[in-house]
Amino acid sequence: MKRKSVPVQPFDWLVSPRPAYNPNSRRQAMYLDELRYRAGLLRRLAFSAPEAKARLRARVAWDFELHATPSFAAKIDGIVDEIYRRGGPPGGTPNL
Repeated sequence: MKRKSVPVQPFDWLVSPRPAYNPNSRRQAMYLDELRYRAGLLRRLAFSAPEAKARLRARVAWDFELHATPSFAAKIDGIVDEIYRRGGPPGGTPNL
């Protein structure tokens, strides 16, 4: 029985494996974390919830003005509502 010869690469690093993670989900998570951070900052700066939503929408629109509107832009209202629902006076110590 004759064995099939498999071509051997002279160096391991000539073949790069595909990444096992999904970069799109990581990118989306990063954008959502940034929106949460900015919403908290706007709350601590005593912006009202409607003002914060408008500012975050404008920020996302400006960041993606040359591209299609990203899917996470639809979550801005929910993120701001979540952050502003935490309680405590605006401008005070944040409640996590």
